[in-house]
Amino acid sequence: MMEHTNKEFFKKIEIDQSVRLELRETLNINKWTPAALNFLENVKRELKDNRAVLLNLENENHDFFSYKELHQLNPLIGSYFGKLLEQNENGDQVIMVYDRDRNSSMWNGARYHQTREGGSIHTDNVNVPEKWDYLYLSCISPALVGGESILVDGIRVHNELQKNYPKALKVLENNFIWEMRGVADKLYEAPIITYDNGIPAYRHLRPYMESAHQKANTPLTNEQSYAIDVLDAITNSSEYQAHFNLKKGDILIAKDSQVLHGRACFSDDLEAISFEDYLLGKGKVLKRTMERLWIQIN
Repeated sequence: MMEHTNKEFFKKIEIDQSVRLELRETLNINKWTPAALNFLENVKRELKDNRAVLLNLENENHDFFSYKELHQLNPLIGSYFGKLLEQNENGDQVIMVYDRDRNSSMWNGARYHQTREGGSIHTDNVNVPEKWDYLYLSCISPALVGGESILVDGIRVHNELQKNYPKALKVLENNFIWEMRGVADKLYEAPIITYDNGIPAYRHLRPYMESAHQKANTPLTNEQSYAIDVLDAITNSSEYQAHFNLKKGDILIAKDSQVLHGRACFSDDLEAISFEDYLLGKGKVLKRTMERLWIQIN
């Protein structure tokens, strides 16, 4: 049932057909079956020993769940691990991650999840000053081409900073300015690296932070730019990364402050449509569509 990847900081969990049937039964009766609860409890135990887990709900040779069923399952599964947080001004707790416009970009104000852009290794906990625990990312439909997911082991990155770049680390431990993009028209201050019981915790998405410094009319100092350059150089090194393609039905649950993530750029099919349009019967080819939840442990 469970298979280790070649990276120590996260674990791939394959599920069998009996678990799929139990999850579908949960949708049918609108409450967890004992077997489904047992599966989720096993996943929760794995998260205590691993900084991220990757669940494969689909059998590679068979489409077991419909797009709509995966959409219905995500908030149910996510809620088992904690409280679902609001992610925008509308109070939405489940966010569709897909390319709204081929011409949109973080650099002209769009949020990362609204674009097809790659790079920008980051954590999600940058839009709000309060800390939360798990990033939940579920694949409804992969891209036509590209979109490879990237995970970065934050613990190893910190060890590298501490050993070889202590000046950069010291700067990263001091305050930077952040914007609450998409959540509120406000700025706040926080370090890129803090510590929870001695364990390094990251807050990082460079375009958001640079934009916040511009809005505050407080340019980054040379020392700050140097420190961020060092961090980005390390997190973009393959030595600290795990690469994989999220397939339909895959669910990533990661300790957001310890596992940085990103993706390669991607392109959808010319005829691809949004999930909302799919439900309205406007086409059959979905855009690269993920669902994102932010989870705070109760």
